[in-house]
Amino acid sequence: MTEIRDKITNLIQPSKNYVVALSGGVDSSVLLHVVKTLTPNVRSLFVNHNQQDSNSLQKSAEKFAEIMNVEHTSLETELELGASETKMRETRYQLLFSNLMSDEVLLLGHHHDDKIETFLMNLFRGTRLKGLLSIKQKSQNTLRPFTEIKKTSIIEYAKQNDIKFVEDSSNKDNSVLRNWLRNELIPDIEKNFKGDLNSKIQNLILEIEELTRNQKKLTPYIKHANGYLEIPISLINKNDSRTYYLASVVSHLIGQEGLQTSDLEKIFLSKESSGRSSFFQNWSVSRQSGLLIFINKNMWNTSDQLLATRGYFHFTTEISTNLLSNWSYSLPNYLQKEIYISEISNGDLFKTEKNTQKVSELFRSYGINKSLREVWPVLKLKDTILWIPGIRKSSEGKWLETQKDKFIISASVEKDKIENF
Repeated sequence: MTEIRDKITNLIQPSKNYVVALSGGVDSSVLLHVVKTLTPNVRSLFVNHNQQDSNSLQKSAEKFAEIMNVEHTSLETELELGASETKMRETRYQLLFSNLMSDEVLLLGHHHDDKIETFLMNLFRGTRLKGLLSIKQKSQNTLRPFTEIKKTSIIEYAKQNDIKFVEDSSNKDNSVLRNWLRNELIPDIEKNFKGDLNSKIQNLILEIEELTRNQKKLTPYIKHANGYLEIPISLINKNDSRTYYLASVVSHLIGQEGLQTSDLEKIFLSKESSGRSSFFQNWSVSRQSGLLIFINKNMWNTSDQLLATRGYFHFTTEISTNLLSNWSYSLPNYLQKEIYISEISNGDLFKTEKNTQKVSELFRSYGINKSLREVWPVLKLKDTILWIPGIRKSSEGKWLETQKDKFIISASVEKDKIENF
């Protein structure tokens, strides 16, 4: 049967080295058989999970590797009988990758039906849009050549090539979610609805892939730092699919498991409002200079150290710099242990050569909204503000800059772009 071989020929490069995760079952056995016809540079690994059928699966894998004349290694685990699917998967991948050489690609036997099952599992768990894309065919050092091959084709290939394998009895345990989907739900759906469910879901996956491929161009417009996110208001529109995609990115970055309709409404309201509203847990959202800004005060200020990063403000010491800039400040060495950086407090005053005013009023005059005012770092000596990075230095702060034996603190804004999501 050449169908499978033809479909994956372009994925396997004879010059590369491959390792098949050989389970002793039909999928990985067929995978090893096909790959061996395409390249001699392949070996196999088996992970023994210490479960009911693990020893018989190991014998099957070792025997088949011998038949295929490939180097084979069986790896042992210390998992207890009845370990969860999640625990077994985590342990399996940890062992597989730790036994992978830097120039090797790990081959996994996931197929088309697995992709459909994973799609449904993620859907029922309330995943974001990206999660519905299910199993990736390629990643950094992993390849799943069978993602477009149906299980029936794999079984047919095994029969035609007389490939012996062991069926894992745990696959019949419907208390496992994936097995229930495969053995109960999907057959029941296909029985009650016309058309091929796999084809319908595959078409939907292709549409989502196309959508996210186009929308990924927008993610660099989202910038973030510790306890901070910003997104251009111009990208937020109720009837624009871009909004829902970008909102799902925001949801992920602030730690939500899934985006709710009420969250979208808060985003739309914040676009039109000049105020601030709570968003998720300690996160709030507000509008500022053409941006929607999400802030978590608890995450923004996380250290008492003078040069700690605070939100998107990064502090360093310098030997020399442009002291006329409001992004740098110098003061006498003897004050190093007495100064500190904090957020403003109610009633904080800022003295200039001409007058004294509330710091909150100074921020307002620079167009900085309340959400940012509450977390914007200021340099203090006791209770006196010396410097507001990026804005101004107080009269006391400027006087200290005239003293000798100085050290210099510089502030910079560092907001990361979302390159991969």
